Amino acid sequence: MAHPLRTHEDYQIGIICALATEMAAMVAMLDEAHPKLPRLAGDDNEYTLGKIGVHNIVIACLPAGLMGNGPAAIVANSMQRSFPIKFGLMVGVGGGVWSKRDDVRLGDIVVSQPTGAHGGVVQWDFGKVGQGGEFRRTGSLNKPPPILLNALQELRTFDITDGVDIQECLSIMVQNKPRIGRTYRYHGADRDQLFAATYEHEGDETCEQCDLESILQRLPRDNPSPKIHYGNIASGNEVMKHGVTRDRIANDLGVICFEMEAAGLMDNFRCIVIRGICDYADSHKNKIWQPYAAATAAAFARVLLRFIDEQEVIKMSPTPKPPKPLRVLPFGRNKDFVGRHSHLDRLIKILHTEDTEEDCQRVALVGLGGVGKTQIALECAFRLQKLILNLSVFWVRASDPISFGSAYRDIGQRLKIPGIEDDKADVKRLVQTRLSQETTGKWLMIMDNADDFEIFYHRNNNSSVSGRLSEYFPSSELGAILFTTRDREAATNYAGSNVIDTNEMNNEESRDLLRRNLQNKRLMDDDSSATKLLELLVNFPLAIMQAAAYMNAKSSSIAEYLRIYQGSNDNIIELLSKDFKDTRRYPGMKNPVATTWLISFEQIQKRDALAADYMVFISCIKEQDIPRDLLTPASEIEKTEALGTLKAFGFIKERISRDSYDMHPLVHKAMQNWLKIKDDWGFWNQQSLIKISYVFPWPEHENRAIWMRYLPHAQYIITSLDLELIRTMETNEVKEHLCRLLHNLAWSSFLKGQYVEAEGISRQGLQLLEMVLPKDHRNTLANMNNLAQALCLQGKLTEAEAIHQETLQLQKTVLGEDHPNTLSSMNNLATSIYKQGKYAEAEAIHRQTLQLQKTVLGEDHPNTFSSMNNLVTSLYKQGKYAEAEAIHRQTLQLQKTVLGEDHLDTLKSMNNLAVSLNDQGKHAEAEVMHRQTLQLRKTVLGEDHPGTLKGMNNLAISLNGQGKYAEAEGLWQQTLQLQEKVLGKDHLDTLRSMNNLVECLDRQGKYKEAEVISQNADRNSRSEHHLIRTSRQTKRKEKQTTKIYPAGVEALGHNNV
Repeated sequence: MAHPLRTHEDYQIGIICALATEMAAMVAMLDEAHPKLPRLAGDDNEYTLGKIGVHNIVIACLPAGLMGNGPAAIVANSMQRSFPIKFGLMVGVGGGVWSKRDDVRLGDIVVSQPTGAHGGVVQWDFGKVGQGGEFRRTGSLNKPPPILLNALQELRTFDITDGVDIQECLSIMVQNKPRIGRTYRYHGADRDQLFAATYEHEGDETCEQCDLESILQRLPRDNPSPKIHYGNIASGNEVMKHGVTRDRIANDLGVICFEMEAAGLMDNFRCIVIRGICDYADSHKNKIWQPYAAATAAAFARVLLRFIDEQEVIKMSPTPKPPKPLRVLPFGRNKDFVGRHSHLDRLIKILHTEDTEEDCQRVALVGLGGVGKTQIALECAFRLQKLILNLSVFWVRASDPISFGSAYRDIGQRLKIPGIEDDKADVKRLVQTRLSQETTGKWLMIMDNADDFEIFYHRNNNSSVSGRLSEYFPSSELGAILFTTRDREAATNYAGSNVIDTNEMNNEESRDLLRRNLQNKRLMDDDSSATKLLELLVNFPLAIMQAAAYMNAKSSSIAEYLRIYQGSNDNIIELLSKDFKDTRRYPGMKNPVATTWLISFEQIQKRDALAADYMVFISCIKEQDIPRDLLTPASEIEKTEALGTLKAFGFIKERISRDSYDMHPLVHKAMQNWLKIKDDWGFWNQQSLIKISYVFPWPEHENRAIWMRYLPHAQYIITSLDLELIRTMETNEVKEHLCRLLHNLAWSSFLKGQYVEAEGISRQGLQLLEMVLPKDHRNTLANMNNLAQALCLQGKLTEAEAIHQETLQLQKTVLGEDHPNTLSSMNNLATSIYKQGKYAEAEAIHRQTLQLQKTVLGEDHPNTFSSMNNLVTSLYKQGKYAEAEAIHRQTLQLQKTVLGEDHLDTLKSMNNLAVSLNDQGKHAEAEVMHRQTLQLRKTVLGEDHPGTLKGMNNLAISLNGQGKYAEAEGLWQQTLQLQEKVLGKDHLDTLRSMNNLVECLDRQGKYKEAEVISQNADRNSRSEHHLIRTSRQTKRKEKQTTKIYPAGVEALGHNNV
């Protein structure tokens, strides 16, 4: 006979399983299988329909890969929307808690029965951390409905008198589905192993490598049939797999089983929980027992349904259905929404999982405009409405009083509040009153763009709106409010500690967002361009969408967009200023990244003048690692509050490691654009230059930590200045500050060993000075000296000497022959002559300079030490070792006393003395001194400083001279690699190291390797290194020993300040 046609109304008992293994066992228990019914709109569940005894049953399973209370609640809510469910069963596997009182074994059944203070299910991970860090569980879950508790009592009575035959149901399962019998079987008592709670699992999925001595010995059972246990079940969002924690919670709560879904059902899905025990909720858990445990749970469910009278089910009222929930949202669901899992998980935890319905929950998303707060809130609304049965969602655009009031009127109309259409009605008060009543049901209100703190918490006398808008926030134990704001101070006032930072996306999310927004998905095949673009856009959602909109409109590739973006700073601003349409943002809202923060900039200007000053100044310097002491001086409290304002808006972030800040890169660009729009950029740029010029100290070894922190900001401001405009300015103030800063920057490049950079800065400063000051001005002469030294250190000796000669003549005329700056120039001229091999001429100038310095400056002045050292180098080169070494040791001892052992000049003198010892064949003594010097240089200068590299070369010479060729070779290889990177392949020091390495290889008989390096040196050599190249080539042809070149004796240059 044909089955009668059935509808959704015929199925009033629901069964929910978490795993396919569990659902398969439950389906196999059906006496009849029924055809599927059409799926109702909004219901994503897949259902199996059938009959057990006299009851029609609907079975649903959680989606693949999803576990926990949240997904279980979603499945249950959807089932109740589609079917008139009167009660349900949660059937599946769980982790048992064995004790002497409750002898729970694998394959046994645990049924949720109210025990003690709990209703059968308790959420073990739900509560709050109180004083002292103590975790306190809050709230309680509903008990199963009376019809199930009565049936359970009758079943227990029958079990005592006659015995419940679970094995019979298992046989029916196999009979219905023979294939299932192979895996859904009992595994034997010998495979039921319970380890001591303190013993952790070892090895892979099985316990073959675990210590058998740690297995607890329990009395064997006479009968392998599963036992039934009744009591509280612990439910949580995490898998319990730790024996000690299991026992602690079990003792605290009085539970005999752990699982992950039931807590999501008990309050909205009237049910009882049935769990087959598949493990002991410890680290030894595995899936071997899962099928059998699922089968025993399904068998009990089948037995329980026999004890429920059909007429009792019919008489039972279905779950009451409140009015259909409302959805008042300005946008539809964003099908291109990606990522943000941690944000959504935390929102759902606060608004649902941890909601005890004891207060109106509040939470705030805070972050920069365009970071995606609105989209996260929108996605959260849709997810919560699916998760929480009969939840209404209301949206309020809270950017200004007019939008706020308009949104409240719309909500009042949708709620059909009496009197809402009255022109004289206090609409906001009516809506607040209605939502504060529990009869309204559950609701979530989203206060979007609540950025202007003052309209909520301060009376605005210039506004027609009276009172504070915060007075109209509704409050109900069944309600919750989610705020989105750019202002952390506002967020804290709105939501207390429930503030969630919303930052840029991660790499995976931003890549997915770009792909989804591009019309031509194949553009993403250019992986390197996509990666670079997202890096430049700092994974910022609005910037990514703006870039995609541009590429869509212009049919541009990512590489083309990237070329434009990287072309210039003006290109970046222009691209970030391009408007684009986005249906997921409010009409009339400024979408471009470059303009989206204008409102915030203006709010800061009104609220805090010092914060605005800091904001403008930071936009003119490097956006990273901004020292606190670089900012405009103010009292500590004023400075803290100003920086707090900028942090509150997300414009800057404080570094943990030290007292400095970073500005968001895109905010940095937008701020510059804002100043340019207001025609203020040039003014503030020049003011920032003056400020940096004042605070940037004269670079010395002793204050290196200070100027190194300021250096990136000084370099940035120099590159961003309109130099042509400054050159045409009538007043000299800005020009003089620029020249001063360039002079300091050039010397800082010397100290860092970046001589090419020093030359460039010196030439730039000299050109500017010659337009502003006469050629014989002391600042012009100081820059000429810097330029000559930079040339000298790069081996451009002829040009260096010419500039030194010109500088010296001008200084003698302007300053006099015994002025300290004149003496410094004499020393530097002698050094450039010395480097050309004119040792006698250099000696004569050094002796003259030294005599004048002793008279003018004194014998213990650093410049006097330098001249003594430089005289020594000239003497050594002429073979005057005894005189040279005596002066050298005297100089070194004085420098150690006056300057300290780690001073740069002291280190140079130590190096030079060691070189002279090498020249005299005292290699062992030289090695000791070179090692000491090298270690100090690495600490003071860094491992890749040219001075450190010279020290490495000279140490290798000492090793080579003692026949330690392998060690010397390794050190030269390392030195050469660093010199090519830092100095360039054609630098004199690099070529010297190449020559020395060739000689070392020759001595070891590695002629082929030596020849390759020699040829490379020949290709790299410039004309001024011709003597080295010719000497090496000639000697190799004549099979002579190649000369070793120290890096070598270092002249101590003087700077004119």
